[in-house]
Amino acid sequence: MHQNLPNTLPAPEEDLAPLRDGLTRLRERTGQRDSEVRSLVDDLILAASEAERRISEQRARISYLEGLSNSDELTGLLNRRGFQFALGAALARAQRHGETGLLVLCDLDRFKAINDRHGHLAGDSVLRSVAALLRKEIRRSDAVARIGGDEFAILMRDTRRSQAADRVLRLKARIRDLEVPWQSRRLRASASVGSAAYNAGSNPEGLLFLADQALYADKRPKLVLGGLAAFPRAN
Repeated sequence: MHQNLPNTLPAPEEDLAPLRDGLTRLRERTGQRDSEVRSLVDDLILAASEAERRISEQRARISYLEGLSNSDELTGLLNRRGFQFALGAALARAQRHGETGLLVLCDLDRFKAINDRHGHLAGDSVLRSVAALLRKEIRRSDAVARIGGDEFAILMRDTRRSQAADRVLRLKARIRDLEVPWQSRRLRASASVGSAAYNAGSNPEGLLFLADQALYADKRPKLVLGGLAAFPRAN
């Protein structure tokens, strides 16, 4: 399971504000009686302010690096590492609060054909468009990730088993209807989708196995047909 980068630095105002305030009060007490003490206190106040600035920059850098470690550079979605963290958090909530939900795996059908016919830049454009569509289709409480080349995963919180089929069919239809402008044509793709419901007793490995089996079951008829039913179309 992914471990987040350190993110335990206290806020600068929690670190140094009391010190800076104390130095300011000390400076006010000294008045004009001792110029050397006053000058020293001024130097200390400046040093505390500079330390606050550096801590703020360090925290911003840590946040930036943590975002890079959990995000897919091409699509801006979570990457596999970020997804593993989100999945662990979702199952922990399920154990604590009895929450139920749905894990959905989505694999584009014959995506390699797009790269072979139109080039990898075209493939990247399709991936970004699918990612944008999935992000639009989910709720704020859900999570979506690109976990492989043309593989996506979606965590749907507070989703009952009775709602699963409708949500999966909707996703497949949205991807099938998606048209991606590329040069003088419009690229289209289809997707195979598999899902598995989770509850308080679920674990990551078992849940992923069930969703992957459902995904393969959805893709298998297309493979048997030689991929014709899933072959990306260009209009």
